[in-house]
Amino acid sequence: MEREMEHPVIYLTADALISSLGFSSGECRERMFKYQSGVQPIRDSQFYSELFYGAKIDDNRLQLLVPEHNLYDFSRFEQLLILSIRQTLGQSGVDIRQNNCGFILASTKGNIGRLSAGNETGDELLLSHSAEKIAAYFGFSAKPVVLCNACISGISAMIVAKRLIENGMFTHMVVAGGDELSDFIVSGFHAFKSVSTGICKPYDAGRDGLSLGEAIGSLLLTSDKKHVTEQQPAMLLGGAITNDANHISGPSRTGEELHMAIEQALLQAGISANDVSFVNAHGTATIYNDEMESKALYLSGLSGKPLQSLKPYFGHTLGAAGVIETIICKQQLENDIVFGVPGFETIGVPYPLNIDALHRPMNLTYCLKTASGFGGCNATIVIGKESVPGNKPLSGSAPLQGKQLEETSSQILKRAKIVSKCNISALGVELNDERVLANEPTDDFPTFIRKAYASLNLSYRKFYKMDDLSKLGFITTAWITRSVDGFSGLPPESKGIIIANRSSSLDTDIHYRQNLDAVGDREASPAIFVYTLPNVMLGEICIYWKMKGENTFFIQREFDKDFLIQYAGMVMNEQDLNYCIVGWCDLLDNNFLSEFYLMER
Repeated sequence: MEREMEHPVIYLTADALISSLGFSSGECRERMFKYQSGVQPIRDSQFYSELFYGAKIDDNRLQLLVPEHNLYDFSRFEQLLILSIRQTLGQSGVDIRQNNCGFILASTKGNIGRLSAGNETGDELLLSHSAEKIAAYFGFSAKPVVLCNACISGISAMIVAKRLIENGMFTHMVVAGGDELSDFIVSGFHAFKSVSTGICKPYDAGRDGLSLGEAIGSLLLTSDKKHVTEQQPAMLLGGAITNDANHISGPSRTGEELHMAIEQALLQAGISANDVSFVNAHGTATIYNDEMESKALYLSGLSGKPLQSLKPYFGHTLGAAGVIETIICKQQLENDIVFGVPGFETIGVPYPLNIDALHRPMNLTYCLKTASGFGGCNATIVIGKESVPGNKPLSGSAPLQGKQLEETSSQILKRAKIVSKCNISALGVELNDERVLANEPTDDFPTFIRKAYASLNLSYRKFYKMDDLSKLGFITTAWITRSVDGFSGLPPESKGIIIANRSSSLDTDIHYRQNLDAVGDREASPAIFVYTLPNVMLGEICIYWKMKGENTFFIQREFDKDFLIQYAGMVMNEQDLNYCIVGWCDLLDNNFLSEFYLMER
């Protein structure tokens, strides 16, 4: 894996966790030491018409903190994020008003619980709006970065932060992840029949599904060691994102794609599987996810390493999971202990894993953390202690500034070029600034996109099952890849995709909300619910064009082409991608716009 220059060390330091187990990282950790689970039976019709098991944050404690910090003008989701970030910033001493300090928000659904009839287009439903409000509350000068990558969102945010620091765009990044329970979420997972009848049991022969949860976490990533207080701090050493290119709601049958992410992360960290002390896996306790992970870990030579899932403590917290579980991994490294998996009894996956229901004190050096999600996405990071023989690197270099930053940007892009551009709007399709298909003024989006599909002479019956956002992205990709002969046949790992939009999946969210209100939570449609994640569009594209490399979805108020192109250049260099599709794809009601660029090394 080629490097343009020596990168600074990325330290994981100040952190704060709010969950069903408590309102600080320390409180949550102490309850975990006592094997306490935050997953409890919930009987509340505002979430679901029947009793279910889930992990819920104590609203009574939250309401006591709202007046203390003047949080009346914020949603519950935003209030919890602010409370977590306040703790993190209070520990760090970082001046967030400086432009070398960035802020990343990772979430799967944000304020989606507020979606209702007549409240479908307000700014409060936009993740970018929540991020901007939170950034303004604290006084961040840098524009916030928002990630929405299903259940790998939190790990994706860690990887994005690492890349932005390594390439000189920031010295510090505050990474926050959050999701809350709502009837929207709970009904959707029940529609998939994937919710456990009790506290979930990852990898166990008796597992019957996941336990949903809500949580908020935040931590500081920095290359400036003077803001690190730990005596033996944790470092983020490697990270990678891949796609199964197999199915939008089911994991890979082979585990090869998660294995690929693991291998890339280990290579970047400069260690082997033998060096890993323990694995913190996704471990949702669903039948196929756990099976896939056991296969991936076997392929990676990690089956015998102590392994855990934290879902029995916190439930599956969606976009927050990667952040809160990274915080717990960091604390396990600091305390030389691997937490047990409560309720685990008998292994129930194809390849045996080294799991124990009890905590295991042991000398720890490196942790490997994985995550997977709808849309076929996978992510892996490697965390290690500083000042341990074999660790790489042992001391940080100075943060990049001024001329160095400009030179780094130039280096990032020197081998990547744009070879094709496609724009689709209400006017029609433009390929490399030439109109190749005009749209009739009387045609609505469904009519237009069907004509666009017919004009390409494709034969792909799954196209008609996609939601409108996915159709828009699919057709734009079909046009832009025409400039490369045999694009589908190129090595899958050599192709990636990085897309942003404003509305996330709100168009489909509205349809799902209407379906839920019409039929009730017990009859809600899983076929609609799966598309209430914008990155599922990336999954559809990856499946058809056989793309198993980077796949990341950003949410932006407006299309920031320069940022996305520069970020894609970083990824292409780091992951050795030959091609990367970069761009904008937004659709809400009958308003739509896509603008894709095909980059080539």
